[in-house]
Amino acid sequence: MKIHAIAALTAMVLTATITSCDGHKAATFEYPPVHVADIYRSMADYAGADSAARAAILATDTTELAAFCRVVSDGAPSADAVELWSRSLPVAIFTPTVDSVYASTDTLAQNIGTILGRAAAAGIELPERRYAAVVYGRHESVLFVDSVMLIALNHYLGQEYPGYSHWPVYMRFNKAPQYMPYDIAEALVATEFPYSGGDNATVLSRMLYEGALTAAKLELVGEDAEPVYALGYRPEQYRFLTDEEGNLWRTAVGHRLIFDTSAATASQLVDVSPATRLLDERAPGRAGRFLGWRIVESYRRAHPEATLPFLLSPEFYNSPDVLTQAGYSPANS
Repeated sequence: MKIHAIAALTAMVLTATITSCDGHKAATFEYPPVHVADIYRSMADYAGADSAARAAILATDTTELAAFCRVVSDGAPSADAVELWSRSLPVAIFTPTVDSVYASTDTLAQNIGTILGRAAAAGIELPERRYAAVVYGRHESVLFVDSVMLIALNHYLGQEYPGYSHWPVYMRFNKAPQYMPYDIAEALVATEFPYSGGDNATVLSRMLYEGALTAAKLELVGEDAEPVYALGYRPEQYRFLTDEEGNLWRTAVGHRLIFDTSAATASQLVDVSPATRLLDERAPGRAGRFLGWRIVESYRRAHPEATLPFLLSPEFYNSPDVLTQAGYSPANS
């Protein structure tokens, strides 16, 4: 469904100090929270509710509920469809743990509000959307249904959650609350600024796009944003990349990987995977994204006037001059 882009938000000062959902230090936010429809809680409550409460659930957040029902029941949010889902296996399995990790959606609402506010301040116009916290059995942690973003809380229960045991380690370690804001920011930005490499795009072009996307996530999540989470790593993986940055870059250049025009090569460097073996057997997956981000950061230091919309545009990441203009030189090269 086509929706209109919202005008840049006026910076509103709303000081709200809350504790992050992973129990880390409290953070102060300067943007108002958004409304997040708690579809997860509605579904968990529906089966045991009386007729009046059921009617109220069906009449609340109807747009978000309709989007959710399209995903889990492939139809309209009828009483029968909601009743069936409220008694489904995913609801029964995930409800106790989701309840223990997420007392409310307040932190999620504040995080999204901050992302939207900082995006507008950075010149990124995002379309008006609705947001819903859900639980389902799909693989996507964040899913768009028309103008609704569905955020699956059951995808962020902590890497030790037994329900993730069948997933490979490299796919489950970032299934924790602290990674959620970064995933939301990436989904919002990447949807509005998809990669457009064109014919014969180099691997470097894709790396630069991934680096710009990482830079956007860091700026939008807030002043306390951390690269380790924006890049989707464990702390020890991030330390390896920073320690070996020079060696990784020399391999990428020496083997002429950055000049390769193969989409398969680009995927091996920037897609989620157990390791980036083209660069180093020990390197975690997506090491090409890390290098792309480091180049983008170098470019921004040399060109502080560069905006995020520019960095996310083909004009930037397809330019053959970016490396020269960035003056990128790893500290440990």
